[in-house]
Amino acid sequence: MSLDFAIDVQDLSKCYQIYDAPQDRLLQMLLRNRKRFYRELWALKALSLQIRRGETVGIIGRNGSGKSTLLQLLCGTLTPTHGKLQVQGRIAALLELGSGFNPEFSGRENVYLNAAVLGLTPEQIDARFDEIQAFANIGEFIEQPTKTYSSGMLVRLAFAVSVCVEPDILIVDEALSVGDAAFQFKCLNRLETLTKNGTTLLFVSHDMNLVKRFCHRVIYLNQGQLVASGAPEEMAELYLLDMRDEQRRWASGGDIAVTRKSFLDTRDGIAFGTSEGHISSAVFTNTQALTSAYLYGENVEIHVQARIQTSIRQPSVSFTLQEAHLLVIGGANLALSVEPEENGWQRASITMTFKAKLAAGRYHVTLKLMDGLVEHTAQLIEKQVAPLAFEMLPNAENFLGAVDLGLQAVDVSARANPLFSNGIAPCK
Repeated sequence: MSLDFAIDVQDLSKCYQIYDAPQDRLLQMLLRNRKRFYRELWALKALSLQIRRGETVGIIGRNGSGKSTLLQLLCGTLTPTHGKLQVQGRIAALLELGSGFNPEFSGRENVYLNAAVLGLTPEQIDARFDEIQAFANIGEFIEQPTKTYSSGMLVRLAFAVSVCVEPDILIVDEALSVGDAAFQFKCLNRLETLTKNGTTLLFVSHDMNLVKRFCHRVIYLNQGQLVASGAPEEMAELYLLDMRDEQRRWASGGDIAVTRKSFLDTRDGIAFGTSEGHISSAVFTNTQALTSAYLYGENVEIHVQARIQTSIRQPSVSFTLQEAHLLVIGGANLALSVEPEENGWQRASITMTFKAKLAAGRYHVTLKLMDGLVEHTAQLIEKQVAPLAFEMLPNAENFLGAVDLGLQAVDVSARANPLFSNGIAPCK
């Protein structure tokens, strides 16, 4: 195994034996290979991957796709059925809430136990204990048995131990979904610090915004197999494609499927949807192209044309404004104007505009053609991922962040003395 890699996995497989009744397990032990009393469930199938030192890798997939099995194999809590894996460096993992904690031990005792398992000496743990206690911030509960802890307190302490021992490899499996907003913010800042200092991070989450924020690369698993590996934005869209496909098949009784479609631009891009319609064109009106540039405060105007089947009752387009890493800034769902029917199809169009009160930089617009005006209930017909891009040119506007909210100070004295604010002095 090359020293450049923290993790090297080759043809890794894990099979579970599923017994329908307790006595079947006993019969299998007695009869051994003469008859099989179990069903095989392959949680992982011939998985191969390499993760470089200091790389931050996201692992995504539906429930049951093999994510947690892979992490447990990497941590050594499971044994593979086939294949081999090599890990270089000290691993700290948050796999399950409170895993590795003895519920009868106090928080302090569990800190020493977990840190010792990670390879720290008592002296090293002593040197880090105050930092761990401060990061967890659970007060006097540090001296109480962990069986009395809430779920939030458990994850606080477990996360504090994992990040304060400065591991070579840190594995986080949905642990950040527990805990209050302030603690999550502190955790995210610590993760960023660790990755900058060279820690290899494996991050499992269903929150695609977190995946896009942290990960250099994303691995997409489905039914125990590696579907794809690549840029976070692309892998997130492939994951969404599968989700949308299942939703549409369920809603249509299996008649309508979501598949990959042609991208609006000549460059490579992601587009998918159903056969019920498609976006035929989208342009900035000032350039009649997919790209443009604006000064602060100018109107951004986009014209979209589409063709849809007459069975679509509420045709609409979702405009989503995104920053350079495709994190959403804002957007809206707007109804399409539909022309008369022609051979079972209709032409539809819309022109959308907004003022570009944005910071300098590159922005993208993602388009979704839908049946329905409400995002969570509308049925997807087509999604074009960031086909439109525009540059905001540098300006002298003084505001923080990506969007100018128009924040202003309020003259409290004028509000308290409305007559005086109009030039009329109060009576003495």
